[in-house]
Amino acid sequence: MTKTKQLSAFVLLLLIIYLLCSPMTTGAVPPANEGEQVRQFELVRASEPTRPHIIQNREHSSEQATDMLKVDGKASCEGQTTWCIVKPSTGDERLIANIQFCCDHVDCSIIQPGGACYEPNNNYSHASVVMHLFYRANNKLPHTCDFMQSGLIISQDPSVGKCIYAP
Repeated sequence: MTKTKQLSAFVLLLLIIYLLCSPMTTGAVPPANEGEQVRQFELVRASEPTRPHIIQNREHSSEQATDMLKVDGKASCEGQTTWCIVKPSTGDERLIANIQFCCDHVDCSIIQPGGACYEPNNNYSHASVVMHLFYRANNKLPHTCDFMQSGLIISQDPSVGKCIYAP
């Protein structure tokens, strides 16, 4: 191989290495880093009503709750008043499915126009109301607030305005 061919092969090899090692720029918007995602989430949350404290966030399970639940390192008694609401991160499709499921099992007139919990008129609020009704109708067993891992059991009353969540 002549020196010219060797030099050409070497330059080509350096070019390939450079291309493999350099970041690809496509002109597309880069994905948000974790901090940016948190800031975007905080901006969305700032416009939402304050969410109650979470008592438990169990994986899907049909087992009964133990006598004591741990929350932020603190023990809380099982006999504590609890409510079932939807997780804030739940998508609209799951919210609608939860509403339909619950309304097949409990009276959902409370979220219909004119009902005490029609306002705020959004799927998140309506799903939380009927999920809690279902949870209450089933003796507040922890697994009856699972809803394909979209339910949360909380210890702070989520009632808003005229919409009162019965304990």
